[in-house]
Formats: sequence, structure tokens, C-alpha cells
Amino acid sequence: MTELILGLDVGSTSARALVVDLDGRVHGKGIARIQSHHPAPGRVEQDPREVWKQVEDTVASALSVAGRSTTDLAAVGIAAQRSSVVLWDRSTGEPIGPMILWSDLRGTERAAELQAAGHLAPAIAAVSKLEAALATVENGRRRAAAGELAWGTLDSYLVHRLTGGDLHVTDYSNAWSSCYLDLATMRSWNEKLIELQGLSTELFPTLCDTYGSIGRTTRNGFGAEIPIGSVIADQQSGMFAHDALDAGKWKATYGTSATLMVSTGGAPALVPGLMPMLLAAREDVAEDGGQSKSETLFAVEGMVISAGALLDWLVRDLGLFSSVEELSAAAASVDSSGGVAIRPALQGLGAPYNDPATRAAIVGLSGASTSAEIARAAFESLAFRMREIADAAASFEGLDVPESLPVDGGLAANEVFLQIQADLLGRPVAQHAELEATALGACIGAALGLGLASRDELAHFTRTEQLFEPAIEGSEAEARLAAWRGAVDLGS
Repeated sequence: MTELILGLDVGSTSARALVVDLDGRVHGKGIARIQSHHPAPGRVEQDPREVWKQVEDTVASALSVAGRSTTDLAAVGIAAQRSSVVLWDRSTGEPIGPMILWSDLRGTERAAELQAAGHLAPAIAAVSKLEAALATVENGRRRAAAGELAWGTLDSYLVHRLTGGDLHVTDYSNAWSSCYLDLATMRSWNEKLIELQGLSTELFPTLCDTYGSIGRTTRNGFGAEIPIGSVIADQQSGMFAHDALDAGKWKATYGTSATLMVSTGGAPALVPGLMPMLLAAREDVAEDGGQSKSETLFAVEGMVISAGALLDWLVRDLGLFSSVEELSAAAASVDSSGGVAIRPALQGLGAPYNDPATRAAIVGLSGASTSAEIARAAFESLAFRMREIADAAASFEGLDVPESLPVDGGLAANEVFLQIQADLLGRPVAQHAELEATALGACIGAALGLGLASRDELAHFTRTEQLFEPAIEGSEAEARLAAWRGAVDLGS
């Protein structure tokens, strides 16, 4: 029987499941939307029980399309949104309170305090919000100290459910993103930071390999006992799908946010405006001659925090369009934004500015402006922001990035947007053949982790569907970037 791998990608707005074989053929897909709640400005929450239900539904859908069951799987790989905070009761396994998403800004003041104390603590990281999450639980601190509670990022909660409560783990890439990982060892929690917050490491998950023999699902958690071969932060998972683990390779993913990640190989790098990231890590990597060693790969990253979220906002909250599809059609119907410009910063302004206080703006409106021009301006704003991040990466002396930019994600299905991106980026844009690259990366990680395939055998997973070449001169792209920056008050 063909060996099949299930890859899960549970992001900010949807859960996705992909069933693939080792030749890269997709046998089944499933997708389910996840509802977010905004109880106050800057607050973003989800119900962990509802998230788990959507995961169950999307797995069932993907397996149904494939005509298989959980018992037919050789491995499971898990990728999830990073740095969200989930608390659950150790005795019952049930979540306590809402999940606080990575994009929630309630930790902004605490982040500043932790930074002043010398710690790496972005406002969107879990380190800045875990204390706030505990404060929402009655006797939260006391219960945590008594060992009654467990916390984890979403990947940790998913593994907990898939294993019927047997495992409380998270991998090094997710641990890094939470900003609780000890940067001196890269293999343990930062106990000084945890003590500073008045917490105990007993509350924290056990650290595990990004890809390797991590554990097994259980019959009561998943319907079958299947090896778990990867637990990866979502953006890092996409790097597996693009075969971008080697230094200098990069990719961009367009989802709720839009993120550019560049591998720096076995050494971290400090690129102005971008965030250093741990890409993947594992222990006991076999070498020729029977020796083994640990492996740690690094990357840098820049994020447009509001990408797909900006389009959803124009549709859902402003009511300018009935759907994102209608918005896309409107953007394609005009050749320019007619002077309209947008600053896409609903949850703050990401790289290279990294300013959580800046908010979104729509400027240049006149009585002649149309909703189609606003849609075009939205696409252009995301393309401009990605251009800024790509320029920051490409200008760093230590990074020799490729000429073309590989892309994936929901918005990467839109050919109009990808042409705008190529034009304003001044580089070719390579559309991945499988836009669900995050789920695909989880499959690849599981195959590598369990020895089902080697990296040399995975080239067929990274096919390009289309290449979009710039259709305007570089000088025009530069001029348009400068004009947009001036319009939205980001300098010129």
C-alpha cells in the first residue's frame, strides 16, 4: 500500500489538512474556517474547543476525499500558528478560557518591561501574554504553582489532543517564537525569565525535536496509533515545502499575515529590521560512520502583520465587498488605485518598522474614488510592504538571496496580486504548485523525521506552478514605492 502522510496546518483563520504520498501526490485536502473574536481593540481570541473541532472536521474531510482512514497513515506532521497562548486543566485536559492569538496586543506594555530588563520580548510573542492569560483564570497563579494547569502554544495543545493527553510537548521552533527558549543553550527553557515572571517550568511543555520520532497519536485522541514525525511552527514549515533550509534560500507566505523568511543555515544572523528565528532543531542526527550530532538551523523573518486580515476587514467590517473573491475581481478591473493608498497595519506595523502602535489608514480618497480602486490599493499596499521586507533581507551583506521569490498561501492563488507583487518587488515571483505549503511542509518534516525519505528525494515536493516576471521597469517600481511611503506617512 502507498505510504501516506497527513499534514496539519492550523493557522489564524483556518485549519487545513493534506494527505500526500512520498512521490508528492496529493490524495486529499480539507479546510475549515476558524472564527476569531475581538473583545476589545487590539484583542484577538479563539475558542480552543472550536479550533479542535475544526481540526477534526478537516482531517475527516481530507481522509474522505482520499478514500482512506486514519489507520492507513504512515505518519502525521503538525504545523500551527506561533506564539498563541492556550491554558488547560491537567486533570481533565480541557482548555481554560480563550486562546490568546499571536496578533493580540494586550502584552504590549509587558513587552516593553521585559525588553527593558534585557529580554527578547516582542509584543506579539507568548512571553508578553502568558501572565495576562493566567490573570483571566480564577486563582490562576495558585493553580499553576500547584501543577494543576498546563500551558502551550497551539501546536502543544494539538499534540495534547491527538495523543489523548499523553504528551505535553512543543518543538524548538515554536519555543523560540514564544521567546521563552534559553538562547544560550537552545535546548532548554529560560529559567531566569520564567522566575522573573513568578512562574515555574512545571507549567511548560517538554521540548522536542522539530522533526524526528516525537510520539504517537492514540485511538481515543485520533482513532489510530500513528507516529508523529514533525511539530513545526507554521512559517518554518513552509521552508520545508520550498526546500529552503540551506543558507540564503527564502520564501514568502501570504495568509492572515504575509511573512518573508530567509534561511541563515547553522548560524543566527542579526539583520536590521528583521527578527532572528530558529528554523528547526533536533538531536542525535545520524552521520556517516555511525556518529551522531545535534542540528540547529536558523533564519531571519519579516512580517506584514495584516495581509489577508486586511482583505477580510474590507469585506467583513467595512462591507465594501461581499467576499474576498469579489474584492479580487474589483482589483483586477482597474489599472491603478487612482491615488488611493493604504497602510496595512490593523494590528500594528511589522518589519522592518516593528511598531505595534501604528494603525491602518486609507488615504487619497476623493469623490471620484471607487471601491475597485480601494481594492487595488489594498493589493498594492501588501506588495509594497513585502518589497520593504525583501529589500531589508537582500541588502544584508551576509545573505545572498536568489533572484526570484518563491511564494505560497491563500493570496498566492491570485494571479492579479502576484503580478502586482512581481512588478513592485522588481523580482520574479515563483508560485508553488501546492499553495497549502505549510501543511505540505509538515508532511515533509514527518517524512524526514521518521526516515521515510531523505532531503535528496524530496525535490518533487517543491515544484513551481507559474513564474510571474516584472512588467514594469525597476525605476518605476522605485518611484511608486517612494510615492506610497510618502502618502501613508512612512517616509519617502
